[in-house]
Amino acid sequence: DQNLHSHDTNHFGMNSSNTISGGRHESSARGIGQDSPILIGEHLRLIDAKAKSIGSKELTNREVNHNLQLLDRERMEVQSFEIDRLKSSNFFQLHEIKTDISGGSQTTQNLVQITLREWIEISSPKRNGFVAVEEVPDYIEAALHVALELARCLARSEEFNNDGISLASISAENVQVQVAPKRHAWLPQNIKDYGDGTDDRCRHNIHGVLYLPSTDSTAGCNSSRLFALGVVFLELFSYGTEILSGDVLKSIQKSAASSSMAMMCINIDDSDVPPSGRPRKRSAVDKNDSNYADQMHRLKSLGVHDPICVLLRNLLDCVNGDFCGNEAYKTFADVKLDLEMMIDVPLRFLRNCDAGQSCQIERGDILFGREECIKQLNDAYKRSCSGEFNGVLIRGEAGVGKSKLSTIIEQIARDSNGYFLRGKFDQNHEIKPLSVIGHVFNNICNMIAVDIFSFEDEIKLAKSLESALGSRAWVLAQIVPSLSKLMPLQQLSCVSLQSVDLAESVRYLLSTLLSTITKHFGKPIFIVFDDVQWADAASLQMFTSLLYTKKNVFFAFCCRDGDTSIQAEDPFQVWLQSISVFSLQQIHVTNLDYEGVNNLISHDLCVSPRLTRPLSKIIFNKSLGNPFFVWRLLESLKKNEMIYFSRRESRFAWDIDKISDLEISDDVLSLLIMEMKKLPSDIQMGLKVFSCIGASVNEAVIEILSSHLAINLGSILDDATRKCYMDKVAGTKKYRFVHDRVQQAAYEMIPEEDRRLYHMNFGLSICSHVLNGENDDLFFTSVNQMNQGGPEILADPSQKPVIARLNLNAGAKCIELSDYASAIRYFTNGVAFLGPNHWNDQYDLSIELYDSAADAACNLSDLVLAEDFAKTIIHRAKWTEHKLNAFYVMSKTLRKKSLLRESIHYVLSVLNELGEDTTPIGEETQLIDRIRSIMNSIASFPDETILSFKMAERKQFICCM
Repeated sequence: DQNLHSHDTNHFGMNSSNTISGGRHESSARGIGQDSPILIGEHLRLIDAKAKSIGSKELTNREVNHNLQLLDRERMEVQSFEIDRLKSSNFFQLHEIKTDISGGSQTTQNLVQITLREWIEISSPKRNGFVAVEEVPDYIEAALHVALELARCLARSEEFNNDGISLASISAENVQVQVAPKRHAWLPQNIKDYGDGTDDRCRHNIHGVLYLPSTDSTAGCNSSRLFALGVVFLELFSYGTEILSGDVLKSIQKSAASSSMAMMCINIDDSDVPPSGRPRKRSAVDKNDSNYADQMHRLKSLGVHDPICVLLRNLLDCVNGDFCGNEAYKTFADVKLDLEMMIDVPLRFLRNCDAGQSCQIERGDILFGREECIKQLNDAYKRSCSGEFNGVLIRGEAGVGKSKLSTIIEQIARDSNGYFLRGKFDQNHEIKPLSVIGHVFNNICNMIAVDIFSFEDEIKLAKSLESALGSRAWVLAQIVPSLSKLMPLQQLSCVSLQSVDLAESVRYLLSTLLSTITKHFGKPIFIVFDDVQWADAASLQMFTSLLYTKKNVFFAFCCRDGDTSIQAEDPFQVWLQSISVFSLQQIHVTNLDYEGVNNLISHDLCVSPRLTRPLSKIIFNKSLGNPFFVWRLLESLKKNEMIYFSRRESRFAWDIDKISDLEISDDVLSLLIMEMKKLPSDIQMGLKVFSCIGASVNEAVIEILSSHLAINLGSILDDATRKCYMDKVAGTKKYRFVHDRVQQAAYEMIPEEDRRLYHMNFGLSICSHVLNGENDDLFFTSVNQMNQGGPEILADPSQKPVIARLNLNAGAKCIELSDYASAIRYFTNGVAFLGPNHWNDQYDLSIELYDSAADAACNLSDLVLAEDFAKTIIHRAKWTEHKLNAFYVMSKTLRKKSLLRESIHYVLSVLNELGEDTTPIGEETQLIDRIRSIMNSIASFPDETILSFKMAERKQFICCM
């Protein structure tokens, strides 16, 4: 018999001298290759037949044991070869699940293979019939990785249409786990040595899992194979506890192995009814799930997470074949995806939920379907480091997620150890001029002040800034107050700005400040400006100046496409054309495709993507893939109880039939208005009030208007925040609408004939609190509100001059901040509030407004408007002194039109009208000679002589000069 066994072994190409060490076959088998006609399953069956035949022969006990040992070794060699074959095949690759605890790598010789059942026994948190609760999380984590690898193996087999893993192989006995023992030298059969060590962490030190071939090579149908995987997972996650009795399991497995998957007896579970009260339509899953209700409750009592229980139930439900429920798995790829999501995003896909915790749909921060945009952002930054790009211009329609991409820029900033800053503009300009840019630079100064490590660095930076900015730093401090943290400002005296282009000066100073900071620190600075289509002209000009700062600065400008309210001649459109000279990479953000929408809905609802596909299809068709529309639609469906929290599933569920029949607006604005009209009346009122103020509202305004309206707007604001209409702006006392479309919807709920009255009343109320104060933010808010109301809405005509004076003061403050565009807007509004007979009734105020408007328009090179205001003053002014500035503006407009000769003649005529003798001037060549002579004379004066000159005081003399 020994000779016969030796002959059979050689026939199959096995070398009887091969040895086993550490559970691994150390030499490769000869004669058995991938092209061998001998099947592994047949070979194993032949070995089993030999083992059975040994008992029928007349052999001594010693001979029987010897032959059985030889057959065992042969079986191990065949199985070891099959492992190597699977590892080199197209559909199987061993994946490292968890690296060595100590951080070192394990060699192949150190790995030991044990069965899954042995690993469960070793690693189980169950002790003497009780579960060690503190050990459950580590076990679940390791078990999830084991389960994922098992699903990957089958998914690859499914992908390549390869039935290499038979149905019988999908069992706990045929699953091998590769582990790397840490402190104990042990063999697989010595289980206790592995489990009683002092370092329990080694129990989860897994390096791979794989299937061993079974003697039964029957592939089985897809449903039976899925069910078999569910049985393996059931044993894995129940810590080896018998959840299904052996007799029941054998009966089910026998049924599953047959081609006609007979439907099991069922019960009906009516425990889950939507909040609407209408019974949910029953499907096969409702009936079949009750078969495993007791088992799932037992699993939960062992500390197994709800999503894992649902996964097991949907796998076990596959036993019913074509009669299984809607949520039963159809492919191993879906099983693999669900396990990956549990591992990668456990806070959403592995957590236990209850109805109280899930009252709101949580909007996630992950960007779906934006891989190309993210790649473009990363490429743009890399190229900006080499000086090839200044930054990016992110464009797209409203709601596509342009602002969300700024989170990627923020991540790049963190990875680069840089500074990240962001500013957002408001359509209504309900902020102090240049406050957005000032806020950004203020934050830069605050960050730099924190990062200064030593007194020497502080002195060095202060000297650099003093040298670069000079005495005009105090001008910059009006916009960037935190500049005082980087350099001393109290030593600087205010210089005269009469002959200085203040707007150009501030643009130069901000650019110099940015360049000096980046040069001194070397850290990259990332600045995102959002909704730049609403930026004022002064800020747009500031952007152009800042773009010249190329080193260590990365800009991102987000703007909306397709907005009909922005005309071709709008300053923003002009700016877009002007920046073509800069290297800004344009990134166009579009709506999501169907897969992107499904992933977004799956993530926000914390439900597997395979289950959300029917819902996603309906929402995609309605929203066309607009992410903001998708999110608001989900919120709307939940408020209408078509999406609800299922107690049985411990997750969100939905009534797909009712959603399919629902009439949904194709416009997100209409959807928002419809939803807002269902809110309580006090919240509706609050949203209307907030929308009038602008995209954001601060607590001071809330307090004033609460008193004015006799309602608690603070409480209403909290309710609006909970309902996802408003958000608290981090680090400020402001609340902001979650999206400009939400503000627009709230504003459109106000009847058009009432909007101006709202603005005027709010403006007057806020103004009464700031007339004697110095709160610029409140001051500008009040004036802007009254301007939006307009003079026609005022019932008391005596209030018009007051508001006109407030606009004059607001314009003057804008000029102090070098924002001439906003200044001209305030001056023009001030003129509109003057009465019909204002040249008689408000003469002085009229002169001031027209004079200031003409000067601001000239500085903006709006020459037509400047001439119009100047000519009106010259025509209407009662005294020559009041015409002087208008004369000067007229001469400047001619010069800016490149009409130098006409300008000279106009000046000479004005000087003659003012009584100045211009006879000595003579011809143009003589004038130029006289100017040069005066220049040379002044140049020869010592500084002390010039400083001793008396300051000119007469306005006419100064104008003539």
